[in-house]
Amino acid sequence: MKKHKYLIISVSMAPLAISSISAYADVAPKTDVTVGIAAQETTKYSGSNQSTYSILPYLKVQHGNFYLDSEKGVGYQYEWDNGLYLGQSFGYYLGRKEKNSDWSDGSKKLKGMGNIDAVINSTSTLGWQFDPYLSFEGNFIAPITDSQGLQYNFGLKFRVFETSTDTLNLSTKANFGDSRYINTFYGVNATQSKNSGYSEYKTNGGLYSYDADLEWTHAFNDNWWSYADLNYTQLTSKAKNSPIVKSSGNTSLTLGLFYSF
Repeated sequence: MKKHKYLIISVSMAPLAISSISAYADVAPKTDVTVGIAAQETTKYSGSNQSTYSILPYLKVQHGNFYLDSEKGVGYQYEWDNGLYLGQSFGYYLGRKEKNSDWSDGSKKLKGMGNIDAVINSTSTLGWQFDPYLSFEGNFIAPITDSQGLQYNFGLKFRVFETSTDTLNLSTKANFGDSRYINTFYGVNATQSKNSGYSEYKTNGGLYSYDADLEWTHAFNDNWWSYADLNYTQLTSKAKNSPIVKSSGNTSLTLGLFYSF
């Protein structure tokens, strides 16, 4: 569970996921469901120096290799015995507003920059679980309903420790984008400069940020469990040199309580 701007809206795709699940019910009979609620503090937009706070519902339905996840969207993941896995999902990003917003990225400090439209994203995943304590994953993210540019990332996940009730994971990730993506979210064109007062800014594609993530889960019993996630993002020069970036280091904290059955 990460940024809240992705969290709730994917639940509206439930009918599509349920129809897919029904079609494959004969080969994947087991269904697991998790429901819960989470509180989150995060920045108003990538590069903002202001925080926003939210209380959010969570839903995940797993049926064999198919899943509906209110963070990731609707997807399918296949795993081999050697730890290799492939996945494909479709999720929804709520866009960015040029005003303060409770449900999407946005701040009045972006006034004159215009809005970035909401978009359905396709995420293709390739990963390898080397052993129970170390895994590698790469993702390729492409917008389907709006031309916002391509993203891709690569990262490692370490299981720091695991007991019968507690698990602590540490992960790192490098985030890349093409020039269209980076200039959509961090660039300032001539019209935006005139309307907002920010100086013009344009750059090419490449590495735009690093992530470090510390994730802890605690099981109270077979059904109830809690979740805490601390995420830090450091923007590189391609993003942090933008005049709309007020802080090059952003932190988010998520706390949740969940019930699985």
